[in-house]
Amino acid sequence: MNTSLDAIFVLALLGFLQLWGGLALGAGLWGRKLLPVLWGLLIGAAPLYLGVERGLALGSWAALAGQAAILLASAAWMLARPSRLRAALLKPGAHTLMIGTFLMAGGAVLGALFFRFGSEPLSLVAGGAGFIFGSMWFGAGIKQLRGK
Repeated sequence: MNTSLDAIFVLALLGFLQLWGGLALGAGLWGRKLLPVLWGLLIGAAPLYLGVERGLALGSWAALAGQAAILLASAAWMLARPSRLRAALLKPGAHTLMIGTFLMAGGAVLGALFFRFGSEPLSLVAGGAGFIFGSMWFGAGIKQLRGK
């Protein structure tokens, strides 16, 4: 991030992820389902790390506060009022989509670990396999949600 426009773009993208993560978190808490809560933490709370990094590097904590506010506000909104979106996040197709996201994230982490320990071929295989199988699960979830 060299310019303030770059920072605004990245923080807007992270804000979108935090919005969806908070919605999933709120829906999971309301429906007492573990998978939406974990998915909400993955896509909503994990990007808070970038706000912490920005705060440590630049001494600017406003970005982290904004990210946390989006996450908490969207979770509170989802908990406070019934909605069709909550029902959509608790459907079986959404669970399949969430499992696909976890497989892709797991493949990325496993690939990064293999790369860190010096095995680039294993890194490519693990990351690629996680992404391929995760995207298949993700696509199946989208197909289930569309009703086809």
